[in-house]
Amino acid sequence: MRAPKQVSPTLLVCLVIGLLLSAASEVEAAKSETKKEKSEACLECHEEADDVVTFADGSKLKTAVDPKKWSKSVHAKKLSCNDCHRDITDHPHPKIRERTKRGYQLQRAKTCRRCHYAYYTRVLDSIHYKRLKAGKTDAPSCVDCHGAHETPTPKARRLTINRRCGNCHGKILKTYAKSVHGVAFTGKNTRDVPVCTDCHGAHAIRDPRRTQARVNVHLVCARCHSDAARMKKYDLNPNVTATYLDDFHGKSNSLYAKGAGTPKRAIASCVDCHGIHDIKRFSHAGDKEAVRRRIVPMCQRCHKGATPAFADTWLSHYQPTLASAPLVWLVKQTYRVLIPTIIVALILHILLHLWRIRIHRNKE
Repeated sequence: MRAPKQVSPTLLVCLVIGLLLSAASEVEAAKSETKKEKSEACLECHEEADDVVTFADGSKLKTAVDPKKWSKSVHAKKLSCNDCHRDITDHPHPKIRERTKRGYQLQRAKTCRRCHYAYYTRVLDSIHYKRLKAGKTDAPSCVDCHGAHETPTPKARRLTINRRCGNCHGKILKTYAKSVHGVAFTGKNTRDVPVCTDCHGAHAIRDPRRTQARVNVHLVCARCHSDAARMKKYDLNPNVTATYLDDFHGKSNSLYAKGAGTPKRAIASCVDCHGIHDIKRFSHAGDKEAVRRRIVPMCQRCHKGATPAFADTWLSHYQPTLASAPLVWLVKQTYRVLIPTIIVALILHILLHLWRIRIHRNKE
């Protein structure tokens, strides 16, 4: 008789892992099905469009939930109604404690931190949270931006981001829509063009009026305008950040951005010349007067009595060449040769001096 074949330990481990994974998958599927059943039970009542809750101040809140929209929500397959509404376990539901609709919405928004604590902690540093903490209940909470029952995946919401922000910042949104960014932002072109959250952030939105925010502006603009491939698509100069950092304003802001303190007054940055939400092309077909008309008033904010000639000394965002700025180019090239030559000569002088001392000591 043949001896039974020995099963290898590796195969046994693989079989056990496979069984465990299969069991875990079945458990997860069962949980998902249970959550779905619980939600369907709630929706039997809460799909009535006319149902509303009236608060003490007279404000009203619709309790209807569209089953189709809920099924497309990012939470539909993972959560049941009771995961968020833990205080509601039976019918009739307990009385709502909040006296206003807005108070109830803000209270419910705290539910999000149970799962999204990392994002919640970022919000604590934002200008929105500071406004809420100061009693400004019009400041947005999680549900104002992400929705409550109809929460789509954030990755699929790029087209609607500006609209969401525009609910509170309507005037700014209209200004942005007329800018170079707003005009270029279409359904077919959303990745190359910045939306509100690209510049301001999504959760840890800082106060843009703070001095440190102005200091870091060039870093925000550089995310797109230092991308050579992206700039080539739109026939834009990819060296704007590099040339800005080469001048006095750029070097100063760069040092402050790295933690060298806080400037006593604002130093010229991208937004001072180009605008913030109303960014438009400076000139068309080489119209230098259009550039001068905007630059001169900017210079005069810090440099009293600055004339067009003062502004003309700025080389724009292009590296000086022998053709465009011969004197500047020649001085720059001279320094590139002169400075290394002087350093090498000084080192050579020191070495010769040390050699001379050694020779004299040996003679003694």
